[in-house]
Amino acid sequence: MNKKALIRTISLELNSAMSQDRIALILDKAVEITKRTLAFGEPVRWSGFGSFVVKDIPPRRFYSTRLGECTTSKGTK
Repeated sequence: MNKKALIRTISLELNSAMSQDRIALILDKAVEITKRTLAFGEPVRWSGFGSFVVKDIPPRRFYSTRLGECTTSKGTK
């Protein structure tokens, strides 16, 4: 399901009590707030749906068959 389908489904579930533009605005704000909260390193928990957290992935060593030597990957966030 993509965003447009989600908006349409929410509108149908609400019996068109709220416009699709208004629903889209609310979803956009929810995503914006979620991104901002995660950027500050705080977890986001939606009861009954799931949790979002930013994980630090440390660099790791691996053997590169292309180079024929051990290499270290970059850590990511």
